[in-house]
Amino acid sequence: MTALARLGDLEARLAAGEAELRAAQELRYRVFFEEQGALADPAMRRARRDVDRFDEHADHLVVLDLARSTVRRPVVVGCYRLLRESVAVRTGGFYSAAEYDLGPLVAAAAKGRRTGELLELGRSCVDPAFRTGAVMQLLWRAIARYLDAHGCSVMLGCASLPGTDVAAVAPQIRWLHERHLAPLHLRPVALASRRVAHEPFAIESFDPQQAFRALPPLIKGYLRLGAMIGEGAVLDEAFNTIDVCIVLPTDRISAQYRRHFAAPLGEPASAEPA
Repeated sequence: MTALARLGDLEARLAAGEAELRAAQELRYRVFFEEQGALADPAMRRARRDVDRFDEHADHLVVLDLARSTVRRPVVVGCYRLLRESVAVRTGGFYSAAEYDLGPLVAAAAKGRRTGELLELGRSCVDPAFRTGAVMQLLWRAIARYLDAHGCSVMLGCASLPGTDVAAVAPQIRWLHERHLAPLHLRPVALASRRVAHEPFAIESFDPQQAFRALPPLIKGYLRLGAMIGEGAVLDEAFNTIDVCIVLPTDRISAQYRRHFAAPLGEPASAEPA
């Protein structure tokens, strides 16, 4: 499998074969279920892998530690799941559609408000021992090449705030909605059956700077790239999170980051998107 990005012994590429996919699912299990407290069903606990129906149809972007990997036992230290619109239409939709009405985004193509495919990003995680920024740099360089290869023009996906206490993350949700709400024609809306109540967002003593500082690094990274936010937040008890929907048209990515992502393979990162 051709490398999409490489730095030292770390190589980003699409998962090649069952062994690399399993290694990515095992990493997801360790991060989401063992580290972050998501609730695994009995089958997942036995297998110690995070698996769902979308895995079969998606592309899986992985970062391998080549120094420790073998063909039979690849060592995956970072991953993203990539699901293109053309694939989702044939195979049962997007993961995000279980939390958000994506109708405006889908309709935007027919109305000439967007060109190119939607690309859903999900299941992003990095091994705790490799959270220095290099792995996310490689993942995003690889995503940039993937976008070009498949003509994708808008990225979307659910991004998580930790825990299920709405009041605890209300300042962050308010800050996102006040500063980064997507325009109507690109705005996913939280499904009424999943949406958290609005009342906690009207908090007193709201400190915008403190709210921004409390955002998870991945969401900050999306915002630096030019991402916007869908309307409403969703409680995901199974993953012990409260989710917001990220929308990132590729034409909003700044020239600085475009140059960065187009840098030659192996060139050290000069900017950090996440």
